[in-house]
Amino acid sequence: MARPLQFRLEELPYRLAAIVESSDDAIVSKTLEGVITSWNRSAERMFGWTADEAIGRHITLIIPPERLHEEDEVLAKLRRGERIDHFETIRVAKDGRRLNISLTVSPVRDGSGRIIGASKIARDITEHRAFEVARNRLAAIVDSSDDAIVSETLDGIITSWNRAAERMFGWTEPEAVGRHITLIIPAERHAEETEVLAKLREGDRIEHFDTVRVTKDGRLLDVSLTVSPIRDTRGEIVGASKIARDISERRRLEAELADLLERERRAREAAETANRARDEFLATISHELRTPLTSMLGWARMIESARLDPETVTKAARTIANNAASQAQLVDDLLDLSRVATGRLRLNLESCDLAAVVTAAIDTVRPVAQAKAITLGQSVPAHGVPMIGAPDRLQQVVWNLLTNAVKFTPRGGCVEVTLTAADHAAEIVVRDNGEGIAPAVLPHVFEQFRQEDSSTTRSHGGLGLGLSLVKHIVELHGGRASAASPGKGHGAVLTVVLPLCPPNDIGVKES
Repeated sequence: MARPLQFRLEELPYRLAAIVESSDDAIVSKTLEGVITSWNRSAERMFGWTADEAIGRHITLIIPPERLHEEDEVLAKLRRGERIDHFETIRVAKDGRRLNISLTVSPVRDGSGRIIGASKIARDITEHRAFEVARNRLAAIVDSSDDAIVSETLDGIITSWNRAAERMFGWTEPEAVGRHITLIIPAERHAEETEVLAKLREGDRIEHFDTVRVTKDGRLLDVSLTVSPIRDTRGEIVGASKIARDISERRRLEAELADLLERERRAREAAETANRARDEFLATISHELRTPLTSMLGWARMIESARLDPETVTKAARTIANNAASQAQLVDDLLDLSRVATGRLRLNLESCDLAAVVTAAIDTVRPVAQAKAITLGQSVPAHGVPMIGAPDRLQQVVWNLLTNAVKFTPRGGCVEVTLTAADHAAEIVVRDNGEGIAPAVLPHVFEQFRQEDSSTTRSHGGLGLGLSLVKHIVELHGGRASAASPGKGHGAVLTVVLPLCPPNDIGVKES
């Protein structure tokens, strides 16, 4: 049995030499004075020096000047018989490249056990160190990011959770890691996660997907989500990395901008509508002034010719007088419009009886109603309704309401006026069964220049200023005016509410 053992012992140096030569690590031996005595192939590849160039040279051949002190410390430990494991340091190659290495140094002993040198194994950890630096840099970026960065398995289990995710969603890392990602997904959006994971399994990336997530305290957040697949060393997809950016402020600004644009659009449309109404109003003025003037001029010339019989002259005079009265009313309305525009519409406030004011207005309009066979009903308290106001302007309000009702009520129709007083306010209601008001027109009936039919060929005359003056005079008294109608062909109800004792003292009030 001795012979095989002897055979193996004889082979041992060769086996060890083969191992040293085939190692991926640089294996170098040296004396206690630091002189290199062996240099394997990996040392040649790692440091660039051949064995012939290195052996016999001092080990400082591969040690940067600023690290020469390390060699003294290593030799001191070796002389004490100590071993140095995985000492990470820097060495220099023949071409000047700096290498990060992990160094293991063991003492070399002679047959008597005396330490005569050292064996060094150097592993190039440059790539490993670069990987660690990159990993640490990436970790720092993830940790300092303002965006929530979360990773999860393909089953949706959270595996990482950065500080921004803690701030954004309210869950700490220990609370979130290990939980399912639906922790932050509203119940009605769980289907999104299924779709996202399906795309990830196919290797797809999802960019800037706007959605909603929920915080620990139940708040809903608008987020922009980017999802990327995570692959293992074999390239297989094993999870997902999600970056969530809070876009609540952006959404708020977008909503504000949209609202601003919408308000600007409405304002532009209102301005365009007002311009059209103004133009139509000017055309109406021209028509309303020219028509009676043409009639008066024609009758005046006929009277001037002295060819008319007495009956026709009387008819001509009556026509001229009616047209003159119509024009006088138009002029009064225009003057009132000017006063409203300049803020100089005057109210001479005094104690008055609102019931008497309403009755006087009804009596003024009654002949016009009778001419159209319109029944003019009234319900006015006999005991009177005392208040503080401008009686002439209040009578103008009632007159305009009644004239408007009579104008748009067909022959044989009915107009009813009701005055009621309760607490500190009085209500005047004018109801008719006439043409009614279209829903689109109803909100604008008290606006200046606004008429449902503003063409010069319309069936009813007037400038369309009466109701706008009603609203202005009523508001100067501290009251309000409103209109209601079931629609075209179903009549209309105009209502005025007036305080019986406005806060202003009796006197003159200008708008």
